[in-house]
Amino acid sequence: MSDKNTKKIAILGAGIAGLSSAYYLKQNGVEVQVFERESYYGGLARSFKWHGFSCDFAAHRFFTNDEDVLRSVFRLNPMIRHVRRSKLFVRNAWLNDPINPIELMRLLPYKEALLLIKDLIKPPDKINQPKSFEDFILSRYGKIMHDNFFRPSTEKIFRIPANQISVTWALRKARLVNPFKKMDGKSRKYFAYFYYPLEGGYGSICDAFYRNIKDSVVLNSEVTNILREDNKVVGIEYQEHGETKKFYCNTIISTLPLTHTGKMLGIKVPLGYQKVDAVYLLINKPEAGPYHWAYYIDSDIAINRKVEFKHMSRFNTPPGTSVICSEVTSSEIDPVEKVINDLEKAGYIKSEDVIDSLVVREDYAYPIYKIGYEEIVQSTIKQINQTQNIHVLGRSAEFIHREADDIIGESKQLVKRILQKRSGAEVQMKTEVNEPENTAIVVLSYNNASDTLECLHSLVELEGGPYQTYLVDNGSTDNTVDMVQNQFPDVEILALGHNFGVPIGFNKGIIRALLDGFKYVLILNNDTVCDPKMVTEMLQVAQADHDCAIVMPKVCFYPPKNGPLDRSDVWADGGYFRKFPPTIKLKDNRSQINFEIPRKIQYAPTCGLLMHKRVFDNIGLFDEGFFFFYEDWDFSERIRAAGLNIWIAPKALLWHKVSKSTSKDMSFYWQQMGESTARFMNRHYSKSGKFFQEGYLILRDFFLKPSNLKYLKNYRKGMVIGDSKALDSYPDLSVILHNDTKYDYKYK
Repeated sequence: MSDKNTKKIAILGAGIAGLSSAYYLKQNGVEVQVFERESYYGGLARSFKWHGFSCDFAAHRFFTNDEDVLRSVFRLNPMIRHVRRSKLFVRNAWLNDPINPIELMRLLPYKEALLLIKDLIKPPDKINQPKSFEDFILSRYGKIMHDNFFRPSTEKIFRIPANQISVTWALRKARLVNPFKKMDGKSRKYFAYFYYPLEGGYGSICDAFYRNIKDSVVLNSEVTNILREDNKVVGIEYQEHGETKKFYCNTIISTLPLTHTGKMLGIKVPLGYQKVDAVYLLINKPEAGPYHWAYYIDSDIAINRKVEFKHMSRFNTPPGTSVICSEVTSSEIDPVEKVINDLEKAGYIKSEDVIDSLVVREDYAYPIYKIGYEEIVQSTIKQINQTQNIHVLGRSAEFIHREADDIIGESKQLVKRILQKRSGAEVQMKTEVNEPENTAIVVLSYNNASDTLECLHSLVELEGGPYQTYLVDNGSTDNTVDMVQNQFPDVEILALGHNFGVPIGFNKGIIRALLDGFKYVLILNNDTVCDPKMVTEMLQVAQADHDCAIVMPKVCFYPPKNGPLDRSDVWADGGYFRKFPPTIKLKDNRSQINFEIPRKIQYAPTCGLLMHKRVFDNIGLFDEGFFFFYEDWDFSERIRAAGLNIWIAPKALLWHKVSKSTSKDMSFYWQQMGESTARFMNRHYSKSGKFFQEGYLILRDFFLKPSNLKYLKNYRKGMVIGDSKALDSYPDLSVILHNDTKYDYKYK
């Protein structure tokens, strides 16, 4: 009997709900045991290897507005941030996601198109508490959108008519870009970006939880009974290798389907689940298409949605092949053949492209939200709660459509409630060990040793820290390396032996800092001097925004100045694009700007930047096709295209010795300017935009400044060279960090 009084907790199921709740319980000192029927963990959120690819079960992506959950997952697992690329296949045509009725209109007969406009303009019908999915869509969006879009896609998932599907599904999932009405872009129904693990597929989130609790997970163990005494949980019975065993505990968390939990407690639960066949195709081409995933709406196509894993993460993926996974809920005699035919019909692949196939089935993938299910769920959970200390958690267990981030958040809340009940008081959960916001500093030097030494002296005075400093020397010939080594023995020197230019130099230092585990990297030109409070001020701004990529300081003209600064002291504190005349302005002097508070900006120069690791995970490193111009404008463009933010911290001061590295003969300077200008324009401008932009720059820098005309031929030569260079891909951080850690420079 003493065994039955144990304070152990049994968790039924090792999906993401079971693993995350076990993790949080163990972090807080609670003894826990997880029981999983299958030989693997992860449930619907698992991944597996197939032909060299990390394949998920169907399509997954991580998105949350819960900062606590986001930090939890990021601490456990490296994640990549993607700007969403998805499409809809409707009426044999590709449309944007979310659906825009104006696009759909061109596919409809003339009369239906007019009726659609009428539906979109009119206010919603006054239906009192619509009960079905069909009622809701008809009242909100009208018959044309219902029949052509919402009904076929939803009936494919649940395999029941739209008028039998609960309105709850419409409230959770129906979305529409109505040109006559506003859509909430922050709704969970649509998100412009998402996160995905860098390595190992979506299942690596489960892997991270599992690594911390693996000694408490029992696989191949099917729970068959819940043991109770006086309406209290005392343990479970389970089958392991054909043997019936018992585990005594005083609390159970069941992540099993609600029907299973009810059955073990003698409760009849008249609910159903929809199976999913995940059909995997190995394609004999580098990629099948440009999208993360796509939805197939028409009822004659069996695919609900498909995902191409190479677009989720390219880490260690075979270069010549790709894997597509299609989700099928219909009952097909040969799902592989049907999927291939459907994809060929959509123009996505050709049947001869398919090398191999695989089908993986999950019988409890979707709860079927039939009208009235809410009352059944409520009644079932009420009956379950009559047994003390049993909790249900997860999509199938609660019969509710939860994403992974919702489940992780609910796991934390459930664990907190359990801890508080045990202690009888409010508790502060220990969830993770807080990692320090560690910062490395990368200084790039090329001659001018006295400037380098002054810059390094200013770093010694920085508040906060400690900071690890790396000096990347671009082949100085003035004894810079030896002087730094003698005066600053703690500075790690990366001597390149040749002037490779700004992007390569900074990339070498950034790579080394990331390999050494730093989260933030401050890059500096050697002709700068830091204010002691600079880094702490920049970190404060960076940490206030989880989408922050880089923060720049207020860059002022050298030498340092005591007392108040005015705009004439400022060299740069946030660039922006001026439409006319068209150019990027390094210094923002627009009257409406408050320059004394942190603000998001469009462009930031590389003379001094604090950069979070997420920027490199998302967009890669600096483009090494530049030499020492425009690499920062290019990097800024890519940051904003990825949906990340660039900030200015006006209280962070950096003093810059402007143009110290140039010589009296400006031929090389102007040739490099021309080459970089052409490369930047080819990357980011249309042909007409490039023509007008380059014309304006030549007018501004040469004809309006006659002293520069002698260098116009050098500028034009550089532009020709820049136009001839291939726009190769940006350095991919995941490939560099994991596959190539040997570089062509020596460490001193």
